[in-house]
Amino acid sequence: MSNAYDVIIIGSGPGGYIAAIRAAQLGLKTAIVEREHLAGICSNWGCIPTKALLRSAEIFHYAQHPGDYGVKIDGTVTPDLAAIVARSRGIAQRMNGG
Repeated sequence: MSNAYDVIIIGSGPGGYIAAIRAAQLGLKTAIVEREHLAGICSNWGCIPTKALLRSAEIFHYAQHPGDYGVKIDGTVTPDLAAIVARSRGIAQRMNGG
């Protein structure tokens, strides 16, 4: 049967895609079964995008307290929520595409 696989990986999260890469490196005909986006929940919705959101919050906090760091900021500092979310999604998309 020409469509037979040596290894089928269910889920393309951190363990799944590494297992698939290694199996392919070993010369095994390999397939990944993924319901939605490659790289799993962590890279697309959980860990990575959340860290990007937290980093934006951290930068905003620093900008609200510049004197603590020997910095002077004149004017107001406001978060742009649409841009913050777009940055987080962009990072997730780059990770997914890699």
